[in-house]
Amino acid sequence: MLITLSDPMRRDIETTLRSKVGESRVVDVFGVAEEVQLRFVDYNVALEDIVAVVTRLASQSGCALELDRGERSGV
Repeated sequence: MLITLSDPMRRDIETTLRSKVGESRVVDVFGVAEEVQLRFVDYNVALEDIVAVVTRLASQSGCALELDRGERSGV
């Protein structure tokens, strides 16, 4: 079940996405989500909840999405 993220976390996602889009029109969804999750570790929010918001916001801004988890997550 997806949860509603806090306002500070949502603003952080938006700010991080703007920064990433300025660098490349391809957004590493899991990379951005993991960055945000680390900054808000005390909030104890599941990665997939953050990924859902990152995916929605990035796709709304017309970005290409990279959905490969790569080696970062260890899963």
